[in-house]
Amino acid sequence: MNLSKYISINNYNFGEIISLFIKDFYIENNFTNILFVRTCTTGAWLDTLLLEKEDINRILYYTDKIKKPTTSHHSTTIVHSNKLENQLKSLNKTFDLICIDTWHEYQSSIYDLKILSSFLNESGTLISHDCYPWNKKVASPTYISDKWCGETYIAFVEFAYNNPNMYYSILNIDTGIGIISKKQFDFLSNTLNREKQKQLLFLYKNSKDYYTYFLENSKDIINEKSNI
Repeated sequence: MNLSKYISINNYNFGEIISLFIKDFYIENNFTNILFVRTCTTGAWLDTLLLEKEDINRILYYTDKIKKPTTSHHSTTIVHSNKLENQLKSLNKTFDLICIDTWHEYQSSIYDLKILSSFLNESGTLISHDCYPWNKKVASPTYISDKWCGETYIAFVEFAYNNPNMYYSILNIDTGIGIISKKQFDFLSNTLNREKQKQLLFLYKNSKDYYTYFLENSKDIINEKSNI
C-alpha cells in the first residue's frame, strides 16, 4: 500500500485521514468481517465510516468514568467495558479488520488491545486511533477535553513488545494510526531484537519521560512512518 497519499496530508480534524486510510485499506484487501469499537467520548468518526456496509459489527462501550450514552449509530451495541469480552464472544466470529478508538487511559488501552487482538482471524489486522500524540499535553494519562490521545501509545508499544510474532507500524498522521497485523504488509515489520531492546528501555528503564523517549525513538521501537 502506498502511504505517501496519506502521509502528505496534514489534517488533525475529526478523523478524516484515518477514515480515508481504513476505507482504502478495506477495499484493497477485500475485507468481509469487520468490527468497529469506540467509546462515547472517542471515535465518533467510526459512526460515519463504511455506512454502505451495514453488516459491520459496531460496539460502543462506556465505563464507570463515562456515562452510558443515549444515542449512537443505529446498528451499534452499547455495553459496559467489563462486558466487552462477553459481547465479542457472543458474536461467535473472528474478524479480518478491527478498528478501535479506545478510552485512552493506559489500563483501558492495553486491555482493549489484548482482548480485541484475540478476535482477529489468521490474517487479521487491528487499527487503533490516537497512537502518536503530537504534544505532551494530549498525552495526558487522564482525560482532557481537547483531542485527547492519552497513553494509548504506551499500551501499543507494550503490546508489540509482548507479541513479537505480529507485525506493526504507527503512521504519524492524523493523531497516529497504529496498525497491528498477523499478515505482513509491505509497510509493517515484526519486532526485531534491536527494537525489543529499545522497547524495553521505553517501557521500564528509560530515564526520560515516556513521551520524550517515544518521540526520539519511535522509528526504532514501533516502526513509525512519517513525512518528517
